Amino acid sequence: MPPKKGANTGKAAAKAAKKEKQASKAAKKEAAAIKASSKGKGKAAKEEDEEDLDAILDRYKAEIEALTANTVTTLETPPPPRTGALFLPSPSTLSSESNHLYLIFGEYFDGQRATFYPSVLRYDVGKDEWREYKSGNAPAPRSSAAGVAGAGLAEGGGILIFGGEYASPTQTSFHHYRDMWLFSCKTHSWEKIDFKRGPTGRSGHRMVLWKNYVVLFGGFIDVGVRTNYLSDLWVFDMDTFRWHQIEHIDKDRAPGPRSGFSFIPCPEGAILYGGYRKEYVKGTRPKGMPLDDCWLLRMDADLSQLKWERRKKVGYAPTLRSGASMAYWASKGMGVLFGGVLDEEKDEESMESVFYNDLFAYNPAGNGRWSSLNLKKKKKKGGKRRARKAIAIEQRNGDDDADMDMADEQGDGDGDGDEMVTREPSPSPSPMPVDDDDDDDDDDDPQKTVPLTRYNAMLAIIKNTLFIYGGIFETASPAREYTLDDFVTLNLEKLDRFNHLRGTGIDEMVWAGSDDEDGQSDSEDDEDDDEDEEDEEEELAALEDEEEGDGEAREAAHAALSQAEKDALRREATKFMGVSKDAGRTEDDVLSTPLPGENLRMFYERTREYWAGMAYNRSGNRGKTLRREGFHLASARYDEYRPVLEEIQRIQREAELDAAAVAASKRTTMGVVGEGGRNRR
Repeated sequence: MPPKKGANTGKAAAKAAKKEKQASKAAKKEAAAIKASSKGKGKAAKEEDEEDLDAILDRYKAEIEALTANTVTTLETPPPPRTGALFLPSPSTLSSESNHLYLIFGEYFDGQRATFYPSVLRYDVGKDEWREYKSGNAPAPRSSAAGVAGAGLAEGGGILIFGGEYASPTQTSFHHYRDMWLFSCKTHSWEKIDFKRGPTGRSGHRMVLWKNYVVLFGGFIDVGVRTNYLSDLWVFDMDTFRWHQIEHIDKDRAPGPRSGFSFIPCPEGAILYGGYRKEYVKGTRPKGMPLDDCWLLRMDADLSQLKWERRKKVGYAPTLRSGASMAYWASKGMGVLFGGVLDEEKDEESMESVFYNDLFAYNPAGNGRWSSLNLKKKKKKGGKRRARKAIAIEQRNGDDDADMDMADEQGDGDGDGDEMVTREPSPSPSPMPVDDDDDDDDDDDPQKTVPLTRYNAMLAIIKNTLFIYGGIFETASPAREYTLDDFVTLNLEKLDRFNHLRGTGIDEMVWAGSDDEDGQSDSEDDEDDDEDEEDEEEELAALEDEEEGDGEAREAAHAALSQAEKDALRREATKFMGVSKDAGRTEDDVLSTPLPGENLRMFYERTREYWAGMAYNRSGNRGKTLRREGFHLASARYDEYRPVLEEIQRIQREAELDAAAVAASKRTTMGVVGEGGRNRR
């Protein structure tokens, strides 16, 4: 019996719709391929991105040196958003400048491009006024530098800075500074401090000032293959202007490598808390590790007597997190910590992040003690309130004692090693309720003034007032990373409410990055993409299996080489490692060449649009055929470099560098990648 007419009609319509969708998709791919292969207008638009870092910095240096005199400008509008800046109270001995703050350097990311600032900005608290200072001799723009401010560092007070980083606008290449500069608060000019022996270039490190010594610890260096976290300790003597590396300390009884930690002075020396690093385990991708250990660096005029002492947690300590910021409350001799983020990997594909906006204080006296800084509600009339408050205080004090006892019993170890806390995240302690008659719509509720959650905020304290500036705020859906420019204050003695000198303006911020391909999410298109990529995925899997099977054969072939041939291959591999880090290479060279540590899959995923463009120029094909041709071009190119890449892996193994760490250096366009993002470093 012949099929029914209606069934035929339905199948034909479905088939026609599918063909139409496939044709539309092929047209989109063709347009993307043409765009990728274009050498005209698109290349001109990316000219600045392709320029190497040395050329960019040389151009900036020439512009600065063109300034024949120091200039000062009163800003008509507040500074632009930023993070990674130095935010320090003025160390000036001039009474007129005791109420000033300095905001120096920093970076801003709009979703596509990163901007690094060279600016030296000063905020007058009394006048609510920003000024910018420029001179013909100044540090290059940077982010994540370390700095200290002190009255004795220069005549009238000074700010000493070391290191930091700079990146190309598209964040494809990075440079770590190793320079040291001193800023005079009297002349508002910079002086470069030259030294022969000292710390290596780095970012994410911290410095404190103790008497006539500047103490530097930690940080990281991105070497292209992996991010190396540091644990070296250096002391700069301001009397002799010389660096001294402290090498006698037992590494097993000292803080391990890290960046982004808190570092504040205390009478005995310095307190170090928390930080972040990545752990590299062979055969797995790198895992971000937030830290919450606490250490006292006991200083001495005899630098051979310096030692680390691990401290137990006592009181209300912050929950595990990274990206928290701490400022030194000089009048109380305490540290004040704000914000941060905790990333939890659910699986290899997804991650959940918890962001914070809570406040904590750390008192270094004695054995050290944490306390939670909670806003206090305005007192209201009523006889019952005093009784409830007395009960609440008694309960809170009881909890504090219990917390202290628990910390003394459990502790964090005996001070040996860099023990990691791997407890489940728990909410930060909340204030004990003292008045249950409050209306939720109460306009005087201080909780309504609490700033947005964020990490990498800038904190500074003048007298008893905390200043919070900027930082990074993330949204999950759509996935975006906003660099903030809000400016908030809090009286730390009253703890009554936050005062917002300037709001976030987040509704007006521009996000230049894309949320989804083609600006939309289409589940049906995703299914079609999966079908189109099946052949490519099968080929990749087959090649990976083939590589694993041929691995022993290739090693045997390498072993059969003469020593002269091995030496020549080693020289070629070493040379290629240097060339691959050269920021002056063209975009074509970067995209057409595998990076050290990349396997075929990683190389193709990084450069697939480039090879699609090359294939289109050759054949004019599109759709699946274009993808297949592009893949085979990438595969052939990879085979040309395979002997050199395998030799680099041997070099890395000899240097105890895990090839699996390559994933740590992968960048994303958006930068919102949780523990893989550069801002978590």
